[in-house]
Amino acid sequence: MLLPRSSPAACARRCRGSALLLAFLVLILLAAILFQLYIGVTTDARVARNDVTLTSMHQAIESALLEVYDRLLQDAEAGAAGAAAGAAGAAGAPPEPTGGAAPSGAGGQEAAQSVDSHEDSWGRPQRTTINDLELRVLVQDEDSKINVLTLLAENEEEAQKALERVVRVLDLCREDTSVDIDRSEARRMAEAMLTHFRQRGDSLLPSTNRLSLDDDNLDQGLPMTLRELVAIEPFEPGLFRDFRDDRGRVVHSIGSFLTVWTSLKPLSEVQPADAAPPGQQPPPNADAAPSGDAPSPGQAGNGADQGAESPSQAAGGVAVNINTAPPAVLKSLMDDRDVPYRFWDEVIEYRNQEEESESDEQVEPIYDEFGQEVYPHKVFDSLDELKELRDWDRVSAEHRTELLRLLGTQSQVFSIYASARRATGRSDDFGGVRGAPSPGQHEDELGDAIVCTVRSVVWRYKDGEEWKILPLVRWEVVDYTPFEVLDMPADDR
Repeated sequence: MLLPRSSPAACARRCRGSALLLAFLVLILLAAILFQLYIGVTTDARVARNDVTLTSMHQAIESALLEVYDRLLQDAEAGAAGAAAGAAGAAGAPPEPTGGAAPSGAGGQEAAQSVDSHEDSWGRPQRTTINDLELRVLVQDEDSKINVLTLLAENEEEAQKALERVVRVLDLCREDTSVDIDRSEARRMAEAMLTHFRQRGDSLLPSTNRLSLDDDNLDQGLPMTLRELVAIEPFEPGLFRDFRDDRGRVVHSIGSFLTVWTSLKPLSEVQPADAAPPGQQPPPNADAAPSGDAPSPGQAGNGADQGAESPSQAAGGVAVNINTAPPAVLKSLMDDRDVPYRFWDEVIEYRNQEEESESDEQVEPIYDEFGQEVYPHKVFDSLDELKELRDWDRVSAEHRTELLRLLGTQSQVFSIYASARRATGRSDDFGGVRGAPSPGQHEDELGDAIVCTVRSVVWRYKDGEEWKILPLVRWEVVDYTPFEVLDMPADDR
């Protein structure tokens, strides 16, 4: 049986629209290919732009670091020149009575010392803009912190005092925040730190081979950085970074209060340059002048890996700079039963008072990092000025002697934090246009920018008549933006 044959007209009617559907499918396929090409090209462009941005950031940070190096050298040279002029002027003047303390400039040493403080050119955070990059520089002097290497003092009494100092500063450093470290946890941390230093063979993080290792005591291992403690219990990464807690309050890294970069020499080995009879005050900070020798090869490392006198003050790396030390550090130096907190409150109040100008000349105004004018603060030019405080006489002579050995007025090791920031919220990007922070918001919480923060640790020392800078850590990228440790921080900063 033969099937009826369809007419061409009927076939045309049945196939009507297939060409349009096929063309539509081809159009969709071409659109998908073009969209994939667009995404690939756009992504590559973004990656390339980010690479260019990071390169620009690194160059800007390098420029900022070099500028800070130069500023530190200029500050040292200016301080040395001023101290020399002061020593020359005091040479022919008779010593004034100091009420129990040694005269200022005893032996000509105190008058010949320069002073480091936040009033120096490096002491205040700085901001600037380079092209589209926002650059911020913050300098922390390591001499304002407590050296944990003093836990290894051979004298057990001094080692125990050092342990108690570390416990106190860990207890105080995050007070009034939701991540406060209580006293029992602080003691656990300090004891774990001591065990890690003294029993490196049994530690989770063994010590690396270094020239400074003692062949007769291989169980003792000094840390290369403080952050290596994150590998042991009960330390965790959050302890080594700055951030905001759930209430928006600034929480500082414990590295803002503890250090390994200053001296290795324990306090028990330090003797006053001019020992005083029992019951009499020794010359304040008499042996705290920086070394004039160039670093030996064994010193070209961090404070924990030096084979000779450290880059810090000759007071053993225990002495902290009274002008720059945070309140938590000052209050942890001695037990509050020996030196009450109200004495340290008076010290903090003193160094936040306005410094009155002695001349009638017009003084150039000083501005903070946000362009707001600030007034210069008072500075302890010597430890002898402590006698001017009301509560100084309430501290016993024995404790005053101990306290003077724990304090200084100089800094020679510095951590420089340089942060470069570039907004990514642009009109030609998927992020939209960047806006100003809303009320209650902070710049570090916006998350609308590429941020790169680099830390450089340097030692400033004197080689003959010339001041030099030796990088201990040349370039270290950190995963947070540091906050300035303030004496009296505002709640909404």
